[in-house]
Amino acid sequence: MATLRKTSLVTRTTLWILAVIALVGITFLWWGNMLAVQRETARTQDQLRQLLDTVERPASIACFLQDQQLAKEVSQGLLSNRIVERVVIRAGTTLLAEAAHPSKADNIKKASVERPTDFMHRQLVSPFNPDETVGEILLSPDSVELKNQAIQGSYFIGVLLIVQILVVGLTVVLVVYQFITRPIKLISDSLQTLAAEQGKTLAYPHRHERDELGGLVNYINHMIARLVSLLNEERDLRQQREIEERKLRSIFENADTGIFLVDEHGRMLSYNPACRKIMRAIGRKETDPISRVAYLFNNDETKVQEMIKTCLQKDKSVQQDIRLVGKNGDSRWVHITLSRIENVLFQGVANDITERKLAETAAKKAAVTDALTGIFNRLGFEVKLQDRLSKRPEQPELWLALMLIDLDFFKQVNDTYGHDAGDRVLIRFARLLEGVVRKSDLIGRLGGDEFVLFVDYIEQPKMVEKIAQNIITGVAEPIEIGEGRTAQIGASIGIALCRGTHVSQELLFKQADEAMYQAKKNGRNTYCVDRGGEELD
Repeated sequence: MATLRKTSLVTRTTLWILAVIALVGITFLWWGNMLAVQRETARTQDQLRQLLDTVERPASIACFLQDQQLAKEVSQGLLSNRIVERVVIRAGTTLLAEAAHPSKADNIKKASVERPTDFMHRQLVSPFNPDETVGEILLSPDSVELKNQAIQGSYFIGVLLIVQILVVGLTVVLVVYQFITRPIKLISDSLQTLAAEQGKTLAYPHRHERDELGGLVNYINHMIARLVSLLNEERDLRQQREIEERKLRSIFENADTGIFLVDEHGRMLSYNPACRKIMRAIGRKETDPISRVAYLFNNDETKVQEMIKTCLQKDKSVQQDIRLVGKNGDSRWVHITLSRIENVLFQGVANDITERKLAETAAKKAAVTDALTGIFNRLGFEVKLQDRLSKRPEQPELWLALMLIDLDFFKQVNDTYGHDAGDRVLIRFARLLEGVVRKSDLIGRLGGDEFVLFVDYIEQPKMVEKIAQNIITGVAEPIEIGEGRTAQIGASIGIALCRGTHVSQELLFKQADEAMYQAKKNGRNTYCVDRGGEELD
């Protein structure tokens, strides 16, 4: 029962209504009883006054004549009324008659006559002279009888009140149950079994479509509609997310680009097969786990931490090209992009750019290499020469030399035997130059039949002259040009020789060019040395 009172709205509402009705009934019963007692008391007082009015005439005659017999008859007549308990008739100080109900005579105190509040008093006047008082009559009401009459009078009122209260209470309970609690309970029961996720809605309670309960059902149905809408959206989003996840997983697993996640300490959290493929390309076993991202940095933890630190500080993606060297000396180039996706979580992308790097290297080499002979072209030679001259020599007292070489009689070979023969001569001469100088020295073809050499760290100028003489001697030998034919050429060499800490490339070329033309004037197939820049400190 206690549980029912806590959970049932109908039970609680009924009990509260009955409690209120009971409280109101008790209050009205008490108040009705009080009114009934007051009314019965007032009615009894009226009856007593009427009795006194009735016996006033004979009582006054009895007092006037002092007739005890008459007074006694009057008192007995009054006692015949149930509401009269005691009667006293006096003529002045003379007691003419005193009577009381026999059953209550022993309980009447004689002294009560002296208490006026216990009696109703009526002064008796002479029958012949209204201004003359001849005595008095005292009448005492029966309190028990008065109480019984009051109870009888209030009993009927109480019964009517109780019946009225019960009828009103039951009516209120039925009305509240029928129009409030029962529809609410029906709504509650319907909600417990309602398939809201399927879009089902509540039905309106009968005759409550437009009142507050109808408004409640409207609100609930609106909430159900929103719930269904949100569920549909959530389901669509979940399906879309699953599709996107499958796409991303497919991309992650099948991409040629290495994708990985790494923490701030360089620990590899996850990676796709492309990362393993990159590692396998440099000799790492496919079964070996990739626990640290440093494997993609040639195990250089310092470089990894620098890249992570830069990514954190700049809060943007950082990129770097890494040359991975395998156990067998094989190398691969990898371009790594690192992006911050959370506070201490980074996403990396690794692309194998070996072919691009090789192409770039080949392009750079082609840009500075003579396509025919394989030595530096003018651009490559000048860049390398400027790099050498811009570095402060460790031993400024040593010599350096720039040698310009122009092939003699090369035009006749081209004109006589064709350009193929001329190309053979140029290639053969380039190999000759490579044979007479050190690997650290620079060799270039400025164009046509004009070549250039740069040698440095020379202790004696005669060493440069020896190189020039070896070139002249070597180029004088016949050169095979195909089909059993040979060609004979010479070389005019101009040498700019100097030493010091500050050497100008332009000045070297100018001096070497002047020296070369001087060698041609001297009969060709010889060399000439310009020492104008001997000391350039």
